[in-house]
Amino acid sequence: MEASRRQVELLEKNRPRQQRAIKTYEAILDAAGELLVEVGLERISTNIIAERAGITVPALYRYFPNKYAVLNALGARLMDLQNRAFAGWHHDYVEGKPPEAIIAHIEDMLRVTFEVTRSQVGGLQTMHALQAIAPLQDVRLKSHWTLADVFGRIWAEQFGVAFGERTRHRARVAVEMGFMTVMLALEDENLDTGMVLAEGARALSLYLNDVMAEAGAGVTELSAAVD
Repeated sequence: MEASRRQVELLEKNRPRQQRAIKTYEAILDAAGELLVEVGLERISTNIIAERAGITVPALYRYFPNKYAVLNALGARLMDLQNRAFAGWHHDYVEGKPPEAIIAHIEDMLRVTFEVTRSQVGGLQTMHALQAIAPLQDVRLKSHWTLADVFGRIWAEQFGVAFGERTRHRARVAVEMGFMTVMLALEDENLDTGMVLAEGARALSLYLNDVMAEAGAGVTELSAAVD
């Protein structure tokens, strides 16, 4: 896309505080999500986003300088929802549990991420936009590094290993494996969703079990945890 070859302004002009302004702001993002599905990334524009949101183009420009800033905010909203889903998974399945809890509930983590992404109109298309448009890639990378830091600290505590660069980088790989699994489950209708999430969970479980083995805390019945 054009934006991949030049610098573009991605910051919002105004972050709404009043209820009416917040409603307009969210309507803009919702409209952009719908249009990503209907017309695609190449054809989306501020004109059609404003029309779908039921506002004028100047009204849209009060919040966003261009369509890339709209997509940036849409991506940030999705990443935030996914990170909240991860926090909920950690609270429900891992916090205060033995180390094996991570292994046993990896598929639950993938499923909650899948469900929250599917619940957002244009969720998959937004993830694609965060990969395809160079200026927007920072949103995805920053979010995934933030999640990797959180996940790395969780498994360091669970598995009794030091949280250093090795753990942080391995957590980053694990995060990307998880997101690629979720994207595959969302985009390929020829594959059974449950099978994709289960196989992704198996791969991640084997990867994480290596970390546990290094810490001398290998799971004795790994197959029971992931089957």
